Amino acid sequence: MASSSLPGVIAESDNGLVFACVLDGKGGAKRIGWEALDSWSAEDGPLWVHLDSAAEATHRWLEETAGLSELSRRVLLEEETRPRVLTTDDGLLAILRAVNLNAGADPDDMVALRMCVTAKRLITIRYRPVMTPRDMLSDLVDKRMGAESVPELFVRLTERLTERMNTVVVELDETLDEVEEHLEERDYGALRGQITEARQTAVGMRRYIGPQRDALARIHIERPGWLNQHLEILLRESADKLQRYIEDLDAARDRAIVIRDEISNRLAEGMNHRMYALSLIAGIFLPLGFVTGLLGVNVGGIPGVQNTMGFWITCALLVIVLIGEVYLFRKLKWF
Repeated sequence: MASSSLPGVIAESDNGLVFACVLDGKGGAKRIGWEALDSWSAEDGPLWVHLDSAAEATHRWLEETAGLSELSRRVLLEEETRPRVLTTDDGLLAILRAVNLNAGADPDDMVALRMCVTAKRLITIRYRPVMTPRDMLSDLVDKRMGAESVPELFVRLTERLTERMNTVVVELDETLDEVEEHLEERDYGALRGQITEARQTAVGMRRYIGPQRDALARIHIERPGWLNQHLEILLRESADKLQRYIEDLDAARDRAIVIRDEISNRLAEGMNHRMYALSLIAGIFLPLGFVTGLLGVNVGGIPGVQNTMGFWITCALLVIVLIGEVYLFRKLKWF
C-alpha cells in the first residue's frame, strides 16, 4: 500500500486509513502512514490505527497484515450491531456506541465504534465519523498529553464516549424544564412537538446505553491480563455513569409522559369550558327562540296582531323570561 500523507490536521480516510500513530509511552504519539503501518511490529511501540470500514483496503489489511481471524473480522465489520464485548484469541473485541455529533444528525442516532484491543495494539473501526477518536489523537499528537499505553488509551476512549453522553442527557432535562416553564403560554402545539422529540431522544439513547453498560460490566468478569486494577476501576466508573444516565433517561421519559398528559388535560379542560359556555347560551336562547318561532307562525289567531303595543309587550315578556332563566341558572350554580 502507498504511504499516506500526514497533514497537521486530521483528514478524512485515505484509502481506508483515517489515521495511525505509535505511542511514545510519555503521553505523545507519532503519526504514520500505510507503509509504516504494514511493517509495524510490537517492538516499534504501542500502535493505534483507526480505519474506515467502507474501504476495501481496510478489509484487506485486517485479513493480511493485522492477521485477524474470520470471526474477529466479521464482528468488527458488522454494519448493524448492539454494544457488546467478546474475548477472542485476537484480543478483546468491543463494540461501543457514541452520541452522533455530526452536523445535522440526531444525537440519539448513536454511531458505533468497533475496537480490537491487545496489550500493544488498538484497532478502531468506524462506519460513520466519530468525534472522540479525533479528539484523542489531538491529545496525543498536538498536546502530548494523551495515554501512555494501549490499555490506558482504550479506557480513555471508553471514558470519553461515556462523558459525551452526559451533554445530551443534560440538554434533555433542560428541554423538559423549558417546556414546563412555558405551559402557561398555551402554545401547546409547539410544546407537544418538543415533548415528542425529547421522548424519542430518551428512548433512542436508552436502547444502546443499557447494553453498553452490560458490555462494560462484562469486562470486569472476563478481565484481560493487560488490564490492571487501576484501569479496571476506571471502567467500573464508566459503567456506573452509564447506569446513572439510564436512570436519568427513564426519569426524562416519565417526565415527558406526565407533561404530555398535563397538556392533554389542559386542552380537554379548555374544550369543556367552551362547550359548557355554548350549552348555557343554547339553554338560555332555546325558550326565547321557541316563543319567537311560535309567534312567527303564519296563521290566523296570533295574539296581539291588532294591538299596536303587541311588539313591545312581547319584548318585555321575553326579557322577563331571560331574567328568570338567568336567576334559575345562578340558583342551580350553573354559572
